Amino acid sequence: MGRVPSRLRKPLLIGLPLVLLVTGVVLFPEGGGRPDEQRHVAANRAQLKRACAGLLPYEELRGLVPDDVAGEVTQYGTVLDPDEDSHSLVNCSVTWPGHGSVRVRAVAIISGIPMTLRAEDILPGVDNDGYEAPGLTGRVDERGRAWVVAECPGGLAGRAREVPGMYVAADVDLPVPGKGKQAGYLRGLRTAVRVANGITAAQKCGGSPLKPPTRVLDTYEAHVTKDADGGNIEVVRIDEPGLGVKKCRGVGRRAGFPGKWTASGDLQDSRLVSVCTATVLDRMDPIHTDPTPPDGAVVEVSAASWSGPLRDSADAQYRNDGDGFGFREGERTRDIPESGSRELALWAGSECAAGSTYHRVTIRMETNDLSAYTLTGTERTKYSKDARKLMDSYLADPDGWPRQQGCHESRILGEVEGWR
Repeated sequence: MGRVPSRLRKPLLIGLPLVLLVTGVVLFPEGGGRPDEQRHVAANRAQLKRACAGLLPYEELRGLVPDDVAGEVTQYGTVLDPDEDSHSLVNCSVTWPGHGSVRVRAVAIISGIPMTLRAEDILPGVDNDGYEAPGLTGRVDERGRAWVVAECPGGLAGRAREVPGMYVAADVDLPVPGKGKQAGYLRGLRTAVRVANGITAAQKCGGSPLKPPTRVLDTYEAHVTKDADGGNIEVVRIDEPGLGVKKCRGVGRRAGFPGKWTASGDLQDSRLVSVCTATVLDRMDPIHTDPTPPDGAVVEVSAASWSGPLRDSADAQYRNDGDGFGFREGERTRDIPESGSRELALWAGSECAAGSTYHRVTIRMETNDLSAYTLTGTERTKYSKDARKLMDSYLADPDGWPRQQGCHESRILGEVEGWR
C-alpha cells in the first residue's frame, strides 16, 4: 500500500449570506456579495496588480482574490527600490489575513543559494516528496513552495560582481476550487517563472525567458507491500518516478561493471543540473539480490552535473561538509572505520552549453562486514580506477547529459573518500 501524502490544504469555502428583511429580500449587485465586499474585491485586485512591481501573474490569480477582507502588501528589494541596500532583488508578499497569501522572493546567485543542490537531495524518492516540470530548473515541495533558477548571462544591474543567474521562490497559498490537487503546485511554479521573466526582461540581462510550465510531474516514490497495514515488509513493487529515464540508462552499465543495472534520475530536463543514480541490487529486496555481488564489487553509482550559475553553489555545499574535491587534495587513506561507507567520489570540470560545469560521480562497494578494515594497496587503486571508468563513461555516453549539453575540455579535479 503506497503512502499518499497530503499535499494541499483544504479549500476555504466562503459563503455569501442571504439577508431577509420584513419588507422583502435585499438584492445585491450583480456578482453577489455586499457592496462593501465588492469594494474589497476591486481594491484587492487592483492592489494585486500593482504589488511586487507588477511582476505577479495577475490574470491567473485575480479570480482567487478573497472579497471579504482587505489585502496587505509588504515588499522590498533592489528591483522594487533601487536605492535600497538589500540582498534580495524582490521580497514581496500580498496577504489577505485568514484567507491566504502570495509570497515571492528573488535573490541573485553568487556562491550559495537558499536551497540544497546536493545530488542526493535532488533525486526523486521517498524522502524528496515534490513535483518538477520538464524543461524547468526547479521544484515545488508538498506544501506548495516552489523555486526556479533563471539565467542572466549579461549580469544583474547594481551588483559589484558578475552575477549569471537568480533564484526565485514562490508560495501561493490560495484555494484552487475544482482544479485537482496538482493545480496549486503548478500555479506556484508558474508564479515563480513569471517573476523571474519579469526581472530578466527589466534588467535586460540576456538569456531566453523561462517557458511557463503546463504540467508537473510527481517525484514521490511509493513502496507497495502485500499487507494493507504494512505489516508484511516484503515489497511487491516500487513506483519510482525517474526509473529508466534516457539520460541515465548508461550509468553503471557503460562503465563495464558486471550485473544487471537499473537507473533513475531527476525529471527536470534542465540544462543547469542533472542527477542520475544506478544500482545492480534488487530494488525491491536489496539485501537478497540474486546472485549476491562479491565483496568489494561496485553495486551503486551516481552521476551529477551542475552548470552555469549552479556550479559554484553546488561546490560550496559539498565543501561545507568536507566533501569538496579540494578539501584533502592529493591525500589518500586506506583505513575504513567501523561502519564506514565504502564510497568514493570523483570530480571533473568541463565547459558546457550553459558555461563552466562541475561533474561528480560516486561508486559504492559491496561489503558484508561493517567492522573496521584496512584496504590493500591493490584494493585502493582499484577503487580509483573504477571511479575513473565511471566518469569517463558518463562524459562519453551519447545519450547522457554531458554529451547532450556539448561538454568539452573536461579535466579531472580530485577524489573524495566517503569513509573519512
